[in-house]
Amino acid sequence: MIKIKLAVFSFIILLTGSFSAYSEVGNQLWTFQAGDSIFASPTIDGEENIYVGSLDGKLYCVDAAVLELWSAQTGDWIESSAALSPDENTVYVGSWDNKLYAINAENGSTLWSFETGSLISSSPSVADDGSIYFGGTDGFLYGLNSDGTLKWGIFVGGEMDSSVAIGTSGELYVASSEGIVYSFDEFGQELWSFETPEELGATGREALIVSSCMLSGSGELYVGCSNYFFYALDTIDGSMLWNFETSGEIDASPTMSIDGNILMSSRDGFVYSLNSEGGLVWKTDIGVNFYTSAVVDEVGRIYVSSYISETLSYLNLLSPDGVILQQVAFPDIIDSSVSLSPEGILYLGAYDGNLYAFKNGARLSNSVWPKFRQGLASRGELGGYIAPTPGYERLYNIALRGSPLGGENDIIAGFYVVGTGEKDLLIRGVGPGLESGGVSMFMENPIVGYHNSNSLKFHENDDWGDSASAATLAEEMARIGGSALEEGSADSAEILSFGEGGYTAIISNGGGTEGVALLEVFDADVGAPEASLVNVSIRGRSGLGEEVMIAGFFIDGNLPKRVLIRAIGQGLEKAGVVDFLADPTLRLFRGQEVLDSNDDWDAHIERNQLEGFMNAAGAGPLDEGSGDSALFVWLEPGLYTAIVAGNGGQSGVALFEIFDLTGK
Repeated sequence: MIKIKLAVFSFIILLTGSFSAYSEVGNQLWTFQAGDSIFASPTIDGEENIYVGSLDGKLYCVDAAVLELWSAQTGDWIESSAALSPDENTVYVGSWDNKLYAINAENGSTLWSFETGSLISSSPSVADDGSIYFGGTDGFLYGLNSDGTLKWGIFVGGEMDSSVAIGTSGELYVASSEGIVYSFDEFGQELWSFETPEELGATGREALIVSSCMLSGSGELYVGCSNYFFYALDTIDGSMLWNFETSGEIDASPTMSIDGNILMSSRDGFVYSLNSEGGLVWKTDIGVNFYTSAVVDEVGRIYVSSYISETLSYLNLLSPDGVILQQVAFPDIIDSSVSLSPEGILYLGAYDGNLYAFKNGARLSNSVWPKFRQGLASRGELGGYIAPTPGYERLYNIALRGSPLGGENDIIAGFYVVGTGEKDLLIRGVGPGLESGGVSMFMENPIVGYHNSNSLKFHENDDWGDSASAATLAEEMARIGGSALEEGSADSAEILSFGEGGYTAIISNGGGTEGVALLEVFDADVGAPEASLVNVSIRGRSGLGEEVMIAGFFIDGNLPKRVLIRAIGQGLEKAGVVDFLADPTLRLFRGQEVLDSNDDWDAHIERNQLEGFMNAAGAGPLDEGSGDSALFVWLEPGLYTAIVAGNGGQSGVALFEIFDLTGK
């Protein structure tokens, strides 16, 4: 269990280091010039080394600081994207010289090569046992052992530009240019085949498949066809579940969005989002897309390229709802799909022979298939994958550290419980407990008072160790993930049960030296109770420098959660706050990377949707021109921090709010 203590004391790093930019496609960091055009998509290993092939016949290995570590020469174009072995010691790539190469990932020496009957443009796939699978334009599907010896070769006909997808049990899925999708077992035995049907209204259209298959991990396969149709098949028997017609050929391979929808693009110029039943969620006109797949980052934003003319292409950044947020212009064609590194660096190649690196901030999504060839290692496999079942996705905790000074300058936590039954919460007011984290000027005796929605105080807690149930409380704090409090300390801690409604917890000085205190709220429930937290907020003072408001929160569960986050200053005036923060800015961090930000809610690029989410969540309306900030974002389970600061060096009381937009 990650303790919120980790979030609180990592704030110091955020404040003393340099802040990253808002997570759009940021500044260009560098370019690496290959000897010819780059069609392949970059592959990234655990050391953040990048592998990419070029039409000059070389596979390059470049580190994150643009140092060329090595290059390996083949006999012709490399159009294939490289794939790493499970131990990442070997990198595999196909060439137009008819060979598949196994190259030492450390020094670039060729370990072995396997010759086929024609050129190789598809990308190899690598199973958990080290087996390599790929198709050739000679019409054969090949299975190789990790030492390069042939396991089997099967003639399926046509050209095989489509790359193999490896399923959860090692089964193989691949399409041919003849418009047929096949499934084989790991021994090369055909399990089923699906031939694209003669679609109504598609007379005269060729039914070729160059798109690679994408797997849902829960029994569905998705693939596009040149007959303008997109297909969903059952991976058990190959039966068609549904199809969807676009207005152009579909060459690009599909991927999975953060919300579980399918992303695909067509030569008709649109990027499509389809739900699991084949219904259109949205479509966005970006310009013609030939081969680049949409790539999804950890907050659901989508990166996909488009062709405008011979001298203009765009790398498009879309919101999870399909709104174009940014377009980065390139003076040449882009066929390379984007890769996003764990450090938030965006890589892509172009026809001009450059491998580009941009500061991005967000890393790759944890969705089942967020990019071309599935993951950073580009193995195209889901071996051993178990689809996550919806667990108890929840706002697990929130914390704010500051110096309560009494009155409107106290630190206040607000929370709203919905559902039947009661919600158990651990609420702590920590002062002396901060000393172990290096805080010397801590509040000696924090007290937490509890108030209902009518502002009536109904309970108070002081000196957690004096409780008759202190031993049990200490065990529960350890289970929940709260940092340990010393026995007999004057810190406040208690687990209380709350029925449906709104509540506040206020930390104040119970006597002794004033100083820094931490107010924390943890979800203490076991299992998946009917009651849940749908809104948690923290109010406190945002000052200058290290005194800005910094809130930490944790999202628990198996799946992403969409949340609405707000920073309110002037809006507090209606609640009687005099010294409010007049113009708050809001920045959301994972570690030291900015995932999203907003300054002035009414300037949000998706303002209409923002207002819709505020209304749906029951959040109070914000006045036009108030200077208050708000954003909505998908967040994967994990630890996050938010910084609320005043524009132009202002200080004052601010309210930080989180609303759950997805529920349990």
